[in-house]
Amino acid sequence: MAVLRLLLLMICPALLAADDISPVVPASRQADLAWIIPIHGPIDGITLTSIERRLGEAQARGADTVVLELDTPGGELESTIRILQALRAHESMRSIAWIRPIAFSAGVIIALGTDDIVATPGARLGDAAPITPLGPLPAAERAKIESPLLAEVTDSARAHGHDERLAQAFVSVGMELWLVRDITTGDAYILDAREYLDVFGEPPTQELTDVSTAVTPQVPGDADHFTGGGIIPWLGGAMAADANDIGNEATVPPGRQRLTASDASRLRPVGQIVDRSRLLTLTSTEARAWGLSSADVPDETSLAAFLGGATLHRADETWSEELARVLMSWPVRIVLIVLVIIGFLIEMAAPGTGAFALGAVLALMLLIGAPWLAGLSNWWPLLAVLVGLALIAMEVTLAPGTLLLGIPGAVLLLGGLVFAVSAPTSGGGIQLTHLVQGLMLVGAGVVIAGALVWVLAGPLGLGNATARRLALATPKVPPQKKVDRTGALGVAVTDLRPSGRAEFDGHIIDAICSGRWINSGTAVRIVRDGMEVEVEPNE
Repeated sequence: MAVLRLLLLMICPALLAADDISPVVPASRQADLAWIIPIHGPIDGITLTSIERRLGEAQARGADTVVLELDTPGGELESTIRILQALRAHESMRSIAWIRPIAFSAGVIIALGTDDIVATPGARLGDAAPITPLGPLPAAERAKIESPLLAEVTDSARAHGHDERLAQAFVSVGMELWLVRDITTGDAYILDAREYLDVFGEPPTQELTDVSTAVTPQVPGDADHFTGGGIIPWLGGAMAADANDIGNEATVPPGRQRLTASDASRLRPVGQIVDRSRLLTLTSTEARAWGLSSADVPDETSLAAFLGGATLHRADETWSEELARVLMSWPVRIVLIVLVIIGFLIEMAAPGTGAFALGAVLALMLLIGAPWLAGLSNWWPLLAVLVGLALIAMEVTLAPGTLLLGIPGAVLLLGGLVFAVSAPTSGGGIQLTHLVQGLMLVGAGVVIAGALVWVLAGPLGLGNATARRLALATPKVPPQKKVDRTGALGVAVTDLRPSGRAEFDGHIIDAICSGRWINSGTAVRIVRDGMEVEVEPNE
C-alpha cells in the first residue's frame, strides 16, 4: 500500500491533497491494521492476563501494530514487567504507547517498552518510583527493587530509541539532568551530573530552569532522521557512578558515546531539566521537546493519520474481565468476607432454614470464583476453605465444645480466605505483598463481622426476634449432670437441623436430633444422654 501511494505521488503530486489519500508517513510507522488496547485504571494481574489475551488475538487477526492506550496511575511491578515480556514476545507487531491522558509509575514503564510514544495534548507521564501498599520502602529494600527496575527501563529506552536518562529519572530520586545544545548543528543532548563535569570541567549549576520550550519539537519522522532543533533520539550513556551506576546490569548497549571535554567547544548549557529532590514528570509538550514523544495525537482520527491511514480496531476488556475487576476490588472483597463469616456463624449458632449458609456459600463462590473469571485461578485456597468448613461442621455436630476439630478448621478457613483474596499473578504465584494484602482484607472482614455479630446478638442488639434468639439474652447454664436424663421431656427452643438447643426443666442445653429434623417449639424427649444429648420428637 505504501509503495502504491509513493508511485501515485510521483505521477501526480497533487494527489497528496486528495481526501482519499492519507499523508505520507515514514515506512517504519506505516500500518495497515492497528489494534487499540486500552489500559485504564490500576495495573494488576487482571490487566496482565487481559493484555496477553488481546495481544494474542491481535496477532492472530493479522494486526501489524498495537496501540496501548494508557490512562493509569500505575500498579503492580511484577505485572508490569510481565506485560513488557508479553510485548517482546509479540515483537512481530510494532507497539505504540498512546498516553491518554496520564501514564504514571507502571504506565510510563510500559510506555518506555514500546517502539514509539505519542500523547494527547496536556497529557502527563513519569514518577515511577517503586512503593508498597504499606508506605515508603526502607532504603535497603528500595535499592533492592530499584536496581533491576532501573536496568529494565534503561534497556527499554536503549532498545526503542528513548532517552535512557529521562527513563532513569522517572524511577530514581537523585538523578539530575541538564540540557545542552550543539551550536554547530542545533542538536541537543541530555547530560547527567557526571557527564556534565566531564565535558565542562566544573560542576553544573543547581538552578532549576524551565527548559521545556528551549527546544522546538520536530515533525515526527523516522528515528534516524531527527535533525536540527530537536533532541536526537539516541540519548544513551551511563548513570552517575555515585548513586545509580547500573552499567553492569543493563544488557542493551548505549545508543551514543559519552561526551567528553573535546566536545566542550561546540556545546552550550541551556538549563536544568530536573534536580535531585524530585522524580521526573513531564507534560506532553515537554515529552515531545525532549524527544520522548513523537507527536500529539488527540483522537483516533489523528491516530489513524499518524499511522498512514491505518484501519483501527478497538479491543476492550471482556465482560468477564470487567466483572472480575469489580469482584476483586478491596471493598467488594471485604463485604464478601463479612458475608461468609456471618452466614456460617449464624447457621452454626442457630440452625434454621439454611438461608444464612446458602448466602455464605454464594459469597464464598464469588470471592474465590472471581480469579477464575480473570484467568488467575488457584484451586488450593478453595480446598482449604472447604476442608476448614467440614472440620467446623464436624466439631458442631459430633464433638461440640472440644475444639479438637474446630481450631484446625478455623485455621484452614481463614488461611484459605487469605490466599483466596491475595492477588495472584497469571502463573498462579503469590508474592509476599499479596499475602500482606490478603491478611489485611481478611483481618478487616473479621473485625467488621465481629462487630456486626455483637450488634445483632449483644446487650445492645437491635431487639428483633432473630437477634434475641441468637443471643439467648437470658442464657441459663445447665447444671452438672448427676443422673441419667434419658427419657426427660422438654421443648426445642431452636430448629434442630440436626443440631440446636432445647429446654429441659428450665435449663437450655445443646442437643442433636435423631432421624428427621425438628422445628422450634416441638416437644422432645431425650433418647441418649452422653457427651452429646440426642433427642427425638415426643409424639
